[in-house]
Amino acid sequence: MAIKIKKYNNVSWINIIKPNNDDLKYLKENFKFHHLDYEDVTGESQHSKIDIYPSYAFIVLRVPVTHKDSKLLSSHEVDIFLGKDFLITIQEKKIKILNEYFYKIANNKKLQNQIFQGKAALLFYHVLEEMYGISIVVTDWLIKEINKVEKQVYDEQTKIAVKNLAIFRRNILNFKAIIEPQRFVIRTLVGLKNDYLSAEYENYFDDIADYIERIYALIATSKEIVEGLHETNESLTTFRLNRTMKILTVFSVSMLPLTLLTGLYGMNLNSLPFIHNEQLVWYIFGALILIIVGIFAFLKKKDII
Repeated sequence: MAIKIKKYNNVSWINIIKPNNDDLKYLKENFKFHHLDYEDVTGESQHSKIDIYPSYAFIVLRVPVTHKDSKLLSSHEVDIFLGKDFLITIQEKKIKILNEYFYKIANNKKLQNQIFQGKAALLFYHVLEEMYGISIVVTDWLIKEINKVEKQVYDEQTKIAVKNLAIFRRNILNFKAIIEPQRFVIRTLVGLKNDYLSAEYENYFDDIADYIERIYALIATSKEIVEGLHETNESLTTFRLNRTMKILTVFSVSMLPLTLLTGLYGMNLNSLPFIHNEQLVWYIFGALILIIVGIFAFLKKKDII
């Protein structure tokens, strides 16, 4: 079985990674949870939610996960059963931060004395604190990457900037979808008063609620920055395109006299003016070229092109 159990002062933390039939059998034999909760555990991925029962609460949370190679952000589900003297965490996929914290507590008697006291709600608070700590790390990573994209935008690295802006717009929307439902879950925990989550823990979970609100505010700020960078990049791209079109238009119009002359003198006629004075024809061409160069110099000086 993939079950790890740490018990201290009559409070138990049961940590399960990728539960199989034996793990579910163990839970059903030792805990009387609602059958719908077991269906949620074994079924498809769930959005964050909380179901309140007289003797326990069933909570679904999603932990953000970054993929540094692709710069994409996704999430892993963790299902939680919270009772008076037990905390059960069930990981759909292995969540590094959660497992590291489990073993940190399991191997540290001082931490056990601090955390495994009273009700399991105190342990749950510390677990949430670790989980949302990784959300802050993800937020810092997003902001750092967005700053890199900002430099790309103003350095006119258009192609890579457009690609990265699309990636981080997607990441921010995903992150918002992960965090937003959890605001309701945590606020519900703050106001919950029963046998396994009494008023003495209200300040603890209110602290977590403030934590998640800060994360949500950072996500909202990141979203505004990315949208602003997207608009700036579009404006710079349009400006460069308009400038290029302007230069090409001026060049095309400036070349019309030369095109006219070459067209005229390219005809096999003896009646064209100056046809027998080759030197004068070249002077005319030279004068036109000087006029064209002068036009470009004037437009450049006026910052028109």
